[in-house]
Amino acid sequence: MLSRTADHLYWMSRYIERAENIARFLDVSNRLSLSGGSAHDCWLPVLTIAGWPPQDGDVPAVRVISWSVLDHANPSCIHGCLRAARENAHAVRSVIPNELWEAINSTWLEIKRLDGAALREQGLTGFCDWVKDRSHLVRGATYGTMLRDEPFHFVRLGTFIERADNTARLLGVRGAGVTAESRSSAAADQLHWAAVLRSVSAYKSFRALTRDDITPAGVTAMLLLNADMPRSLHACMDAVTYSLERILPTAECTRLAGAAHARLHYGRLDQLLEDGLDRFVDDFVVANHTLGKQIHSDFLMAT
Repeated sequence: MLSRTADHLYWMSRYIERAENIARFLDVSNRLSLSGGSAHDCWLPVLTIAGWPPQDGDVPAVRVISWSVLDHANPSCIHGCLRAARENAHAVRSVIPNELWEAINSTWLEIKRLDGAALREQGLTGFCDWVKDRSHLVRGATYGTMLRDEPFHFVRLGTFIERADNTARLLGVRGAGVTAESRSSAAADQLHWAAVLRSVSAYKSFRALTRDDITPAGVTAMLLLNADMPRSLHACMDAVTYSLERILPTAECTRLAGAAHARLHYGRLDQLLEDGLDRFVDDFVVANHTLGKQIHSDFLMAT
């Protein structure tokens, strides 16, 4: 398969996943603000996860929402992500199934008409639900119609590299001081870690697996090590390693992915968090970025 085709497939799925993750973070922040949370606790995490430079004081919610959804100066806003996903899908329209192309194209046709007035009329919760639904539709079309060959695995790579990065950044928002023994009874901490679970649709799963209180260590253990949780780092590295081994087992990026996967598969929480969650997250984000660069070097260089 041509490297430019692989590149378009990889970034098509990364942008779809990024748009969904931004919508998830915005939705949870909005719900927290409606329940009485402070602007600092509710909205600054969205900017932190998205890589916005540190801010002094609170940032108005309307500014965060506008920057995350529609701001053309932010290439990773939801509008920009869905436009980029459509452009990449159009470039490989002859490779992907018609159902997948229609799902992505119709999503773009709907959001390109969106402006501030339309967003206010729809409501942030309704809009975020729509973005998540469209991402699920794209993913369903991918899994339901694509042949399990190289194009399919490059789509998977983009999805799970992006998802791993977002889950790690989410855990790092309040990662300072969190260890394998961290427990907190403070209401603000309980609210934050419950919001972390809801942002990755893991709240009910957490409750199904444990009757314990929601604690920093408990949430961290689930989102780092539980391979059955679709948005955990372990599950993401499972998927990345699986796809790379089927594309080219001897590639350098396959070795890097295997090392990252082994650390999560065989590691214990106390070992991984020996230097604190914030340090682990920083190291993981750098390693995941390095893996993405190596995938680009091994497979995605334009020919």
